[in-house]
Amino acid sequence: MSDSTRVQLRKLLASRYTYLVKRLERVTGSKDGAADALHETWLRLENANVSTQVANADAYILGMANNVAIDQHRRERRHLHEDDVEALLELPDELANPERIVAARHKVEALKDVLRGLTPRRRAILLAARVDGLLNREIAEHFGISLRLVESELSAAMKYCLQRMEDIGDAYPGSRSGPRKF
Repeated sequence: MSDSTRVQLRKLLASRYTYLVKRLERVTGSKDGAADALHETWLRLENANVSTQVANADAYILGMANNVAIDQHRRERRHLHEDDVEALLELPDELANPERIVAARHKVEALKDVLRGLTPRRRAILLAARVDGLLNREIAEHFGISLRLVESELSAAMKYCLQRMEDIGDAYPGSRSGPRKF
């Protein structure tokens, strides 16, 4: 946009500000929202890129401000309002009671003991798949083994861990399957 066109549009926005706010109020639903959209439009006019003369400056500014208002509305919808955030922060953390923390630590220690019972390669494959989130083909490449062997080792490791955790009474219900990318 040429500097003269940019200056003309900014002058028009300043001189017709009250009219433009009233027109934008219909879009935004509030005078403050309309004013915010026009202020952002003022800033965007500095970087606007139009190579020809603007035929209808009012329509151009209103169209630009309308797009700004829509963008602002979408941003606000994506973010929680302060009241919502404060209400969430005041909710008690039901998972943070001492008994649950101790029980979770006990399960972690039990799982560490179970993992020590795996062969080094099975343990490494299991950790690569379940902790590091590697795909089976990535694990196969990393260890220089076939994809079928990775699947077999991973299955055996999972079965071993599940059985051992059940034996000591620390298995999670429904822990036989879980999300896995192949």
